[in-house]
Amino acid sequence: MALTRLSAFVLTLFAASVVLFVAINVIPGSAAQSALGLEATPQAIARFEASRGLDRPLIVQYFDWLGKAVNGDFGTSFQSAVPVGPELLKRLPVTLELALLAFAVANLIAFPLGTIAAARHRKGADRLFSTLASFLGAMPNFWLATLLVMVFSVWLRWLPPGGYVPITEDLGQNLKLMILPALSLGIVSSALLLRIMRASMLEVLSRDYIRTAKAKGASEKLTIWRHSLRNASIPYINVAAVELGFLFGSVVVIEDIFQLPGVGSLVLVGIINRDYPVLLASALAITVFVLLANLIVDICVGLLDPRRSKGSKA
Repeated sequence: MALTRLSAFVLTLFAASVVLFVAINVIPGSAAQSALGLEATPQAIARFEASRGLDRPLIVQYFDWLGKAVNGDFGTSFQSAVPVGPELLKRLPVTLELALLAFAVANLIAFPLGTIAAARHRKGADRLFSTLASFLGAMPNFWLATLLVMVFSVWLRWLPPGGYVPITEDLGQNLKLMILPALSLGIVSSALLLRIMRASMLEVLSRDYIRTAKAKGASEKLTIWRHSLRNASIPYINVAAVELGFLFGSVVVIEDIFQLPGVGSLVLVGIINRDYPVLLASALAITVFVLLANLIVDICVGLLDPRRSKGSKA
């Protein structure tokens, strides 16, 4: 079982690396022109491309990059001539912290409100939380980020508008700086999770064993918290894993707004500068995180629902 999942992980990662490499190399624009400037001569551009192997066939470039990447060498930035791997490792904790904090915010909103909405189906609380989910789902996170900065940084002056301090240096200041970015991502992401939790709970509450428990005199609170939540959590966790990957991959704009030195801002630099090694390594790091999140959740769901594990072994 574990071997099958690991094999699927490796194959998916390989396929993703091929797609990313091809997509990045065929986008309009010249990496050499961007690195050398608009005044660069054709001879200078040709020398630049030859020195970095960009004049070779794409398939040759890919396998050369793959062989080095497997050994931890992701190349050197075209713009700064800095090795990409160490720079990526330095920025990864920032993005990981932001994604996890935003994920915590999303779940703290979605899980209880979705449960209450299902328990109060077609009542005031259900209508209120369903409307809230629709409103939040239609809200761009960059717009919410701007609004939060205006309210909490400009008007109230409660929180700083941007910057970053490592958690190892000053925990309090770190959290102050991360609150607004995490809220910007987490509040918007909670909309989908709230709807999923509500729908999952409604499906579970309509099952025969729940009606039997109620007929035997089980209270509504006991029915929900003891008999329903575990089964309702399984589809919720599956969607939450995808949402966690989405959070990790959607930090580009938020990191730029709040001046966070994470992987997202590195992606933005790579796009603007046509810096292929930077862009490819950053995009691949996000892909690895998404795949790992799904792999871990798949294992957790198997533990929560033994029938799935048995069915996969059969």
